Amino acid sequence: MFDIGWSELLVVVIVTILVVGPKELPGLLRTIGKTVGNLRRMAGDFQHQFNDALKEAELDEVQKTISDVRKLDPTTAVKDAVKKQLSSVDDLSEDLSSQMASSTQDINEALSSNAGDDAETSKDEPRIGKLVEDHHAKMPPELAQSDTAEAVQGNNDDQPQPEQAETKKAD
Repeated sequence: MFDIGWSELLVVVIVTILVVGPKELPGLLRTIGKTVGNLRRMAGDFQHQFNDALKEAELDEVQKTISDVRKLDPTTAVKDAVKKQLSSVDDLSEDLSSQMASSTQDINEALSSNAGDDAETSKDEPRIGKLVEDHHAKMPPELAQSDTAEAVQGNNDDQPQPEQAETKKAD
């Protein structure tokens, strides 16, 4: 710490004995010892208070982290995501049910209005196919699969299309 050798210490001791005197030297050394002890005690108290403040800050930070972890509940997040998906599926099924009911009602009305006449039935079959295609076009895109559209059109392939019917009448 101090770059003082043994020879310099001996010189300081001899000068102190000469200045203070041999009678008062023990009292001076006692006073110096008490002062150094008080300084060490104050430095220790300061260091202890500083360490306590650091521990409190770390403890508060750790407590905050623990409370954040406790608040984090993965099951709640999963439940919310599942509920959201289920609600979209429910909405989709309700839309599909209403579309099917509407289509069924329109088809039944068309069939009941033309049930008696065989000649009129053959004329109206393309019209019924057109009604089914119109309802298919009104359906949401996710429900209007190309396979379903082809199946509806496939059932009417053997039926004359309105354009074909007009050309046959002209012949």
